[in-house]
Amino acid sequence: MPALWFLFSAATAIAYSILHYTSKRKSASLEFLFSIALIFEGLIAALNLEWLKPVYFPLVISAAVFYGWKTVVPLSFLIIFLRLRALFMNPELFGEEIAFSVSLLLTAVISSVILDRFRKGKYKDYAVLKTIKHADEAVTETDADLIDGPEQLGVSQYFSSMLKTDEEIKEHLLAIKHAVYADSVNFFVQTAPSSPGGFTLRCSTEEKGDIIVTGKGIIAECFKTKKTFYSGEVNKNTSEIGYIKNKKVSSVLVMPVMDGYALTGVLTADSSIYHAFSEPVRNTVRMLAAHFVRIIERERIYPKLARDYNGLKILNEESSKLVSSLNLNVIAEKLCEGAEKIASSNAFLFIASGRQFELIHHTGGMSGDKTGFDLKGTFVNIAVENKQPVYMADMKDYHSSVLPFRTGEIRSIFVIPLVYESRLLGLFVMSSLKTDFLDTFQIELLKVMCNQAATSIANAKLHAEIEKLATTDGLTGLLNHRIFQEKLSEELKKLSRYSETTSLLLADIDFFKKINDKYGHPAGDMVLKEVSKLIKEAIRDIDIPARYGGEEFAVILPRTDSKGAMNIAERLRKAVSSKSFDIGHISHTGPIQATLSIGIATSPLDAKTKEELIEKADQALYHAKHNGRNRSVLWSEIRG
Repeated sequence: MPALWFLFSAATAIAYSILHYTSKRKSASLEFLFSIALIFEGLIAALNLEWLKPVYFPLVISAAVFYGWKTVVPLSFLIIFLRLRALFMNPELFGEEIAFSVSLLLTAVISSVILDRFRKGKYKDYAVLKTIKHADEAVTETDADLIDGPEQLGVSQYFSSMLKTDEEIKEHLLAIKHAVYADSVNFFVQTAPSSPGGFTLRCSTEEKGDIIVTGKGIIAECFKTKKTFYSGEVNKNTSEIGYIKNKKVSSVLVMPVMDGYALTGVLTADSSIYHAFSEPVRNTVRMLAAHFVRIIERERIYPKLARDYNGLKILNEESSKLVSSLNLNVIAEKLCEGAEKIASSNAFLFIASGRQFELIHHTGGMSGDKTGFDLKGTFVNIAVENKQPVYMADMKDYHSSVLPFRTGEIRSIFVIPLVYESRLLGLFVMSSLKTDFLDTFQIELLKVMCNQAATSIANAKLHAEIEKLATTDGLTGLLNHRIFQEKLSEELKKLSRYSETTSLLLADIDFFKKINDKYGHPAGDMVLKEVSKLIKEAIRDIDIPARYGGEEFAVILPRTDSKGAMNIAERLRKAVSSKSFDIGHISHTGPIQATLSIGIATSPLDAKTKEELIEKADQALYHAKHNGRNRSVLWSEIRG
């Protein structure tokens, strides 16, 4: 059914061509080319036109012009696969088909290699020329900030002298003009290949507007071939040179200015005299042209020096911010801010927490509220496993997860493990929508900053541990007595500003001395730990538990009246009385029971000062102890 087959194949080719066109040749290139070859092979088979198969050779060569070897070579293999039908139908043509297949494959490989080398050379030359073109751009705002202030006066003067490139070039052009008796001497630089003419006038000995660039001509050829051109008799149509002027041009010298193998620009000299530039004169121009290379080189170095100086300045300022704080969140924020100044992109800081990593700060590019992540299976985990920085300049061929959460498109990424004394503290990640968004200097700056951040994070964690030891009870993990007193004072101060109540629970483990005497102090310690856990579970997030001393505990209940405090106290008392404390691994006995006696006082109804509140709660506790234990008592119920 040829009609149906060709209709289906044509629809396939159209679909892939649309996909290929809309993606700007970034995807579906192989499918698009193969669909064309498939239609062509169907035409050969349907009409029995085997003599048409050599057309595959120009198809492969044409594909090599626009696509790399990763597309062209697989395409040739697929064409060979299409030819298997003809091979099986005509076994006598086996040798011919083999020769065709080998020739086609060699054509694909050779054309791809030649054209790839040509592209690389072209792109390399264009990159060099682009660098030269932008070398004379004005100082950016960041660079201007860099050289402000009297302390940078020497640097400012040095940079300012380097900005006089155009003046220096014009002085050299005037020197050449007088040395060789030319009417005008001009210096052209190359622009983007896509722009009209491909070059522009950088500097001239003539006034502005006297030289009008027309493009193409001898100058364009000089840019292309990098060869010197001289004519002692120029035709009347001076536009063939690449520019026109009001005065007559009879002789013209067009010379490339080379920096090694890189073309810096093109120097021209013209005269109204025929055969004005003899061989010795041309040699003089060639010698003087060499000075342009050094001028342009100095001009090209300036932006790099300014950027490097600015980068070191940022590093110094941001590193000092990192060491000025012992707060982990502040350090994370300063690190991300400093990194953004070095390279504008999204930043993420993860802190190691066991086998997981907690995202404590980021500057965008993340969806969702989750903060704890397992990095296994993601690209960034490579840096975790190797404890070495990883920079991927182009992520377009990486199809697995980059980060453990959904982000926008990432084209390049830099991952730095934060290591301190061989211990992995966290992970710093920078991602960008641009390919190759960092250069070597920026990478080194970020490494130094992250190294300082690792030290600051280690100090912050050590400070947090020391602070925890100073504020919490080592056995139970609750606040110690000193911090309890401070917290209670803070809560009571709030009462003067807000018309609310604060209650205080004082709890004591009944017959705790008997537990120590009968089962030993390790068993008593275990009971204290378990009771502390039950307290944390029974109270609210806003409540403040503490170890008051010995077997006594205290709980501050903000914004809670006596009725609410009684409910919490009863919930806690019942939780402890129903708990079986398994101490068999300590004293080789079965589980034991324990109970709590709890005293409750409320401010400002029962007491107005901290001391009075503690005293009233203690009196209520005393009443509970001497009236049966295992009970909760409000001071307001016993005050009569």
